[in-house]
Parts: sequence; C-alpha cells; structure tokens
Amino acid sequence: MTPGDRKELVRAAVWGKLGALRRAISTRLLAEGLAWTVLTLVALVFVTLAFDYFLRLERPLRATIMVLALAGVVVVIWRQVVVPLRVPMSAADLALLVERRFGELGDRLISAIQFSDSADAEALGVSVAMMARTAAEANALAGPLPFGEVVERRGIFRSWALAGCALGLLAGFAAWQGDILGRWFYRNVLFAETPWPQQTYLTVRGDPADFTVLRGDDLTVIVETAARSAVVPDHVTLHARYAAIGKTEERIDADAGHPGRFVKVFQAVPEEFEFYVTGGDDRRDAAHPHFVRLIDPPAVRKVRFSVRSPSYMKQPRAVEVPGGSGALSVPIGAHVTVWAESNKPLQSAGILLDAQAVATMRPQVRSGGSAGEGDRRYVGSFELGGDNKPTTKILRFALTDRQGHANRRGAKYLLRVQPDHRPAVDLRKMRIGTRISPRAVLPLRLGIKDDYGLASAEVLVARSDTQDANTQPVALPPDTAREASVRKDLDIEPFGLKPGTTIHVTGRSKDTLPGSFGGPNVGDSSVLTFTIVRAEDLMAEFVRRQKEVRLEFVQALALQDNARARTTAAIGIFAGGTVDAEARRLIASSGGLQQSVGAEIAKAADTLDEIAEEMKNNRIGTQTEREQIRVGIVQPLRQLAEPVGKVAASTRATKAIDDAAELQRRCAAIEQAQRDILEQMNEILQRMAKLESKQELANKLRLIIGWSEKLLESIHKKREAEVGTVFDSATQPAEKRD
Repeated sequence: MTPGDRKELVRAAVWGKLGALRRAISTRLLAEGLAWTVLTLVALVFVTLAFDYFLRLERPLRATIMVLALAGVVVVIWRQVVVPLRVPMSAADLALLVERRFGELGDRLISAIQFSDSADAEALGVSVAMMARTAAEANALAGPLPFGEVVERRGIFRSWALAGCALGLLAGFAAWQGDILGRWFYRNVLFAETPWPQQTYLTVRGDPADFTVLRGDDLTVIVETAARSAVVPDHVTLHARYAAIGKTEERIDADAGHPGRFVKVFQAVPEEFEFYVTGGDDRRDAAHPHFVRLIDPPAVRKVRFSVRSPSYMKQPRAVEVPGGSGALSVPIGAHVTVWAESNKPLQSAGILLDAQAVATMRPQVRSGGSAGEGDRRYVGSFELGGDNKPTTKILRFALTDRQGHANRRGAKYLLRVQPDHRPAVDLRKMRIGTRISPRAVLPLRLGIKDDYGLASAEVLVARSDTQDANTQPVALPPDTAREASVRKDLDIEPFGLKPGTTIHVTGRSKDTLPGSFGGPNVGDSSVLTFTIVRAEDLMAEFVRRQKEVRLEFVQALALQDNARARTTAAIGIFAGGTVDAEARRLIASSGGLQQSVGAEIAKAADTLDEIAEEMKNNRIGTQTEREQIRVGIVQPLRQLAEPVGKVAASTRATKAIDDAAELQRRCAAIEQAQRDILEQMNEILQRMAKLESKQELANKLRLIIGWSEKLLESIHKKREAEVGTVFDSATQPAEKRD
C-alpha cells in the first residue's frame, strides 16, 4: 500500500472535523485567557487604588507598584493565553480526546490515524486488509459524531461570568466613586500629582521648628487639625523609628480644652530618630517622615580653678584645683580664676553663680599662637563676695556656639563658701580666786586663735552696780598672725569697787575681716565672775587656808615619823643577821610612806605659794609677810623634795640586797636621813604656826584700827553736826531771840 493510499484510510470529512475541533479548543483557551486577563486588570485597578488611597504614595512608589502590577498582568497573559495556545495539538491527540468522549469508537479512530501516519505499515505487523477494515469502521462511526462536544464550555462560561462581574464591579465603582477612580487614573496611569480627597488634614510642627535638637534637650511635637477638616479626630498616632529599639507607635490624645491639638514632648532626646503622624484618614505624613537631628551642645570638657585668697588673709599663693575634684571650698572674698576647654568653637562664654552672671570668659591664646588657636580655651575670673556665712553656690557655664546654639543644661560645680569665723578667745585667771579685794590686780591670760589674722584684743569689765562696762585694751605682740597668748594684769583699784559688788570679766578679740564682707568678726570668751569682799575678810580666809595646810602638814609629819619608825624596826631585824619577808615589808612600807610625805610636802609648798601670790594680787598683807611665806616656808619645803626623793629611791634599791649587814648599813643611813627630814619638817611647822599667829593678830589689829577709824569718823561727823546748829536762830529760845 502506497503512502497516498494510507492517507486516504481516514476520510476528508473526519479530517475536517478534527481540524474544527482544534480551532474550537484554541478559541476556548483564548477566551478563558482573555477572561483571566480582564480579572487581572480589574484587580490591578483596585489593588493600586487601595495602596495609593490608604498610603498616599509618592510618584516613585506609585510607578513602582504600577510596574509590578503590570508585570503581574503580563505573567497572567503569558500563563493563561500564550502558553496554552503554544501547546501543539496533533491529530492523534485530538483523536484521543474524541475517543475519550465517545467510547463506541473503541480505539478505531486513533488506530486509523496512526495507520495513515505510519511510514512502513508492514513493519507494524498488521495486514493491509485489517488496516482498511479498521479505517472503514472508524470513518463510519466518526462520521455522524459531534466532535464539538469534546470542548468543555462550562469553564469558559464561569471565567467570563467572573470577568463580567469584575467589569460590572468596576463600572459600578466608577459610577459610585467616579472622582476617586478618575484621581486613580491621573495618579497611577498618568502619574500626575493629583491629591486624594480626605476628611482630616493634619499639620505637624516642632519646637525647634526644624527638628534640630541639642543633645539632651527636649523636643516638642505639635499636631494640629486644619480648619478645612470635616472630621476632627480625638487622637492621633505617632510612629517613630529608633536605631536602638526599632519602630514604636504611641497614641496621643487631644489637649484638654483644645480639641484638634495634640502635643508630644520627647524629653532629653538622646539619639536621632524619625517619625510621622497619622490621624483620621490623613496618612500624608507617612510619605514625608520627619527626621530629628541632634547637635552636640556646647560644653566644657576640661575645667581648672585657681583660688587666690583675699589680701587680708595673707596667703599670697593661689591654690590650683582640678575641675573633677568635687565640691570646691572657697574662702569668702576669694578671687577665683576659671580655665575651661570647650568641645567646639564658641561665640561667647560666661560664668553663672546661682543663675546670675558673674564673669565673661575670654579666649585664651597660647604664647606665640594666633587667635584661632584659642577658640576652644577660655579663661574668666570673679570675686566671691556676699555675706560672711557658710553657703553653697552652683557654678555653671553659659556657652553659645558659632551657630547660635546655647547649652541649656551642662555640668555644674559646687562652690562651698567658707566663712571667716570669729576668733576663739579663751580667758583664764591665774593665781587668784573668785573672791577678791577692792584693790586687786587680776592676772589674766588670753589665748586667741583666728582663721586668718587678729586685729585687736581687749578685756571688758561689767559691774553689777551699774550698766556701764569698762574696756581695757590688750596689746598684741607685733608678730601676731593667727594665734596669740597674752597676759593682762587688770587693776580694778581705779574702779572704786565696794565690798559686795560683783564684776564680770570677758575677753574679746576682733579679726581682720574687711568691712566689705561684714567684718570684723568679734569673738568673746566665757565670763569670769569675781565678788568684791573686804580685805580683812579675805585675809582671814588666807589665814584659814594656811591653818588647813598646817593641819595637813602635821599629818605629813606623822607619816614621816611612822616611816622612820618602820625603818628602825627593820634595822633591828637585820642586826640579828636575818633577812626575812617581814623586814623587807617594813622597808617597802617605809618607802611608800616616804613617797606620800613627799607628795604632801609638794602640795603644801604649792598651796602656800599660791596663797602668797593671791595675797600679792589682792594687795593684802605686807611684802615682808609674803616673803616670810615664800622664803621661810615654801622655799624650805621645796628644798626638802630632793632628800625625800633620795630616801624613797634608797628604800626601793634595798629590794635587791640579800646581805643582812649591808641592809643594816643601808637602813641606818635611811633612818638618819628620815630623822633629818623630820627635824626640818618640825622647824617648818613651827614657822607656819608663828606666821599664822602673826598674820591673824595683824589682821585683828587692822580690824580694830578700822573700826576705831570708823568710830572716830562717826563721832567727828556728829560733833560737826552739833556745832553747826549753835548759830542757827531756829534752834535758840524765844526770849533770847527777842
């Protein structure tokens, strides 16, 4: 069978029906692809409309989204139209579709098409008769069959129904919101800058207006609703993005009493960030976020202080203090120089104390340098005046950089003002009691200390019988600086004080604090109180005190005799050649008693010497009486100190001796010395008694003489009064007056 004969196995009518089926399938695929294209285009309109309407996109973003959307449309066309139409549809493929739809063909049509396409039918192992018979049956069966039913039409109807709904939705939206759709066309097709219609219009502004903030300062963001807004929202949302924490959102409610006004304060802004505000249907600010830019405020990096004390303090050298040393202690009236280095060139710099400007700083130019080299180094000075009292002041720097930015905050330095304290005055009396005679001389010792220098000293005497106070100057040594110890002998005899009067003595000193600082400071001592008594009463008291000393000396004499007796008893034991504990105890006891005697002798000498000095200071008794106390009693008592001490030391030294003969010899020498001391003590005791009797008798005589003088004075005054009335006519008898 020739190829032409094989081709004629399938009738031309069947071939025509297969070609019609191919065209029907292509038409169906094209129609479905076009439906998907329409759906994609409608979706493109609504998607780009939604993005642009709600986000208010800028032209570049609108163009980008439109390009992406059109790319999606192209992809849909390619996949739904181009790709399906490019799929090859052979006669065999079409025959399979027909036989799948019409089962009665029983693979005859596909077999006939394969027989007709085979180049070598005999190679198939099929006879020519069989091929002809199969083809005839296929032609007979396929002739009446409607091949068009193979094309599935419900899918295309569904696709076009969806496309029609989409077109209807678009048409309906265009009829309902034609203005919005038109603006979409202008904004997303023609890429014009046509604004969207909205009901709320927000205005965002800041303080500072350009959102440029000094690091650490506050930023105030104010959002206001424009007057053309149809809807005033009750809150807005602030969207911010920080480098450290990322994106944040914060709701800001309207100010109380100011609807449509919203305020947000960023306190102490530490880092740069950007933000935008949305509210109501206004999303325009998202397209133009605000960037908060930080500028380092002018500040000082290094500070150094030089404190020079005022001249009256006599401290010529200034004290250098670094700025990081904490609180700076500064004396009142000090001259403070400040050196500071800034972090940037400055337009002006000043020094503030408690927010008050006290100095202007000037650029500091190094030797040999130009003015430009000093634009970060500044120096200024001021004098620390004010009241002389402790206080703490806050020092800050008022800095302005060359762009006009000022430091609203900044480091602060504490200046502790140290006042000039008043002098400390200590007044003490020396060798005189609180009961004094009217002619007394008060030996006083003034101890004065001051912070920086003394100007004068004086003693104030206030009397109980008058309101006046007498001031007695005290001469300070020429080289007095801050401390002085001065003796003042205050003679009260010129005051004419009567017995029973009380005087109050106070030491006073003034320092060198200038009057411009409220000086000078005045320091007072504690008050010494003295009572004026009669000289006779005071002398009687001195005699009584001497008697007390004598009675105590009698007891010391008894102790001395007891010590001698114990030494004698120990000698008797050592004479027998025995050195036992009892003998050593006696020697030790004798030494202890000897030490007690020495203490009593020293006490008696000091007391009597003090009595003699008090008699002198009170101008009581004669010089001879006072010398008798000093030379006749005090001096011998002090001379006894050496032998008494030697005896006590000798008794202690005997503890190390074990030889009875040596101990007897040593104790004999001690006993003899104790006898000599006892004799001298007896002589001194007799002098005490004689001097007491003499002083007591002299005092009584002075009392009698005083009484006699007062009696004679009283008699004399009475006689003068009687003689004065003899020549008075008022006192004569009547007849004689006639």
